[in-house]
Amino acid sequence: MNTVEGAIVLSAMTLVAAGAVSGFVTLAEHSTAQALARDAARAGALGEDARAYVNQRDSEARVQVSQERIGEVPIVRVTVSKDAPLKDVSAEAVVVAEPTE
Repeated sequence: MNTVEGAIVLSAMTLVAAGAVSGFVTLAEHSTAQALARDAARAGALGEDARAYVNQRDSEARVQVSQERIGEVPIVRVTVSKDAPLKDVSAEAVVVAEPTE
């Protein structure tokens, strides 16, 4: 590749490969956020500290935990946000809280 066209093609291929890798990493971060939110909501429903659960597994993740009621049913809602190469990703999980009695 001694031509300008070859250099342009090589540059374009590099950009496409970098974009694809960034996309895959973003998808992986979203999957991780979903798993963290789900597991933290389950832990919170069992009476454990959901925020500490997330921070123990991923110290860079941002987490919001709320305990609410829908009618007479207590629920735990956990939202986990993470930074990713293409955009910030977040996931939410809602679990019915276990009875404390």
